[in-house]
Amino acid sequence: MRTLLQNVATQHHYESKTLTVTDSKFILYGAEASPRPPLSMVEQLRTAARRKLHGYRDVTHFRHGDLSHLDYRNYDGQDTINLGDVAIYQSAAALIQRALPEADTLPINWEELSQHPVTDAKRQKTSLVFNGSGYFHVAADGRLADRIKDDLEFIRHHAIPAFFFGVGLNRPGQTDLDAPVRLHPEDAALVSQLLDYAQATAVRDMATQSALAALTSKPVHLIGDPALHFVHATGTQTAPSAVAGLSTPSTNIPTANTPPVIGVNFSFHGKNSNALLQKNLESYCAVLLRLQKETGAEFRYFVHYATENILPRLLAQRGVNIKNVPEGTHRAGAGDTATLAREYAKLDLHIGGMLHSCILATSAGTPCIALAYDIKHQGFFDLMGLPENCLSAADFNPEALYSRAMDLLANPAPVRAHIAARRDQLESETLSFLSNQLMMISS
Repeated sequence: MRTLLQNVATQHHYESKTLTVTDSKFILYGAEASPRPPLSMVEQLRTAARRKLHGYRDVTHFRHGDLSHLDYRNYDGQDTINLGDVAIYQSAAALIQRALPEADTLPINWEELSQHPVTDAKRQKTSLVFNGSGYFHVAADGRLADRIKDDLEFIRHHAIPAFFFGVGLNRPGQTDLDAPVRLHPEDAALVSQLLDYAQATAVRDMATQSALAALTSKPVHLIGDPALHFVHATGTQTAPSAVAGLSTPSTNIPTANTPPVIGVNFSFHGKNSNALLQKNLESYCAVLLRLQKETGAEFRYFVHYATENILPRLLAQRGVNIKNVPEGTHRAGAGDTATLAREYAKLDLHIGGMLHSCILATSAGTPCIALAYDIKHQGFFDLMGLPENCLSAADFNPEALYSRAMDLLANPAPVRAHIAARRDQLESETLSFLSNQLMMISS
């Protein structure tokens, strides 16, 4: 009954924000907004054979304690997608369509705007939504992606309204929130022009807010990441006990699994995360084995990027009792986002390396611990008011992970209630910002 009442209340909340303007088109511009073309059969077979060969070699080497050959590029390919980016797009699209049901959304991936020119007839009714957590990706030399310049030229040429929706600043390898952001002067000027052109800017964390606020006189709103609202926005049905526990602080907390079920995800999709995994994997295994011995825990591996499929095999080789979550329908062995969300809701605890592994777990109401390789992790946990649950992967402390995990397993109720309350507050702020922008555009 509580679940039913919560769903009704949530629906009424959305309906109260509904606009009635028709014929509006919103370009949702994200990292993984539009599906990629499938590989040919020949390429599928070649890619599968390459992954199988390297998987056999890496398991063999790891059996002897050797991780020097572990390389994400051996498992990468044109068919691999980042499911966190998919979840961002799906959440944003669902939020827009709930607020403006008649709106037409067009998904376009980063760097592909020029392939979709806006005709004069459509210009007045077309808006661009910059959507995607790491839109501002800062390299070590302070440079941004070339798309920043291209995107600015596109919106200026087409003279269409645009706004930023939950974007963020990524700094791979940097986990110090106090480290100054030093953009190349040319890129800083481009960002200033983009922000000044946009009718509004909303960001995912305080570090991004501070960095962008220094580049524009316009306000920079803090709303969080759209994927935080994936479960509510998309109407994903999670396990009844878990849904009852995450709806409001006053509801009952789900009964804990006996033995506990712990989710696991490690980042394995770039040069920096590859180096950290080579450095830390043995220590990660040791902590998981210790939790397994002390609590009888069972583990579930959540694949967010298909290069990770080798990792549960390596963990199992060390004796970790781990299974992959159901893989769903996405290519290259990664589960679909709805499947991931439903499985996150069944956990007692999640330990996540990929940021959106933590965000989707939080969306499902599950306490999680981050293994951070970028300032974006700390930014999210600070926003949620749970900074103690963000641990550094660069300076990994096995005892800190073990102690924090044991504390959360022993007393999850306060954290679950806190997650629900903070998530609902941010959802309200996100919907308010979005409704205001849609009303401005469609008026």
